[in-house]
Amino acid sequence: MNKTEGPKTAHSNLTAFVASVAANPLFMRFRSLGIGSELSVSDAMVLFSCFEEERFRKGEEIYNAGANSARNVYMILEGSVSVRDESGNFYSTLRAGDVFGLFSFLDERPHSVTVTAQEELTVLSLSRAYFDVITLEDPLLGNRLLHFMFRLLSHMSLKLESEYAALRDYARSFHL
Repeated sequence: MNKTEGPKTAHSNLTAFVASVAANPLFMRFRSLGIGSELSVSDAMVLFSCFEEERFRKGEEIYNAGANSARNVYMILEGSVSVRDESGNFYSTLRAGDVFGLFSFLDERPHSVTVTAQEELTVLSLSRAYFDVITLEDPLLGNRLLHFMFRLLSHMSLKLESEYAALRDYARSFHL
């Protein structure tokens, strides 16, 4: 083998990788949602290749409140899930583009909610191990992912504050 065969093979492999990812309908869906829409095509391809596609049937639980975390974060591509607290009280419905499992992904603590597929569900899951590799091998992409996660956490915090304020105002209306 001469020295020119190595780079040609590498280029051929890269071209095949790019073509296979670009032709994947799930990649096109990923590019239209959340972090996928914010990244360059090349960064989106790298990140997408780190995700694992998972499918769940209607009524299937993705995880239970109190269960140890598998240390995955999930992005919904198709379908929806219901989110319930440990007592079984309904909290929210999440749909395509929404992310769940973020708290346990980041802090390694047990899940605080139960997440159940409301219909046929397709998600992309990212393991903490892959996330750690991304942050080491491509710090800029890792930084973009962290910023995206922090924005999600900030959005969740604002939503909770708003709900708390509405409940407080409602309770006060009975004490006037």
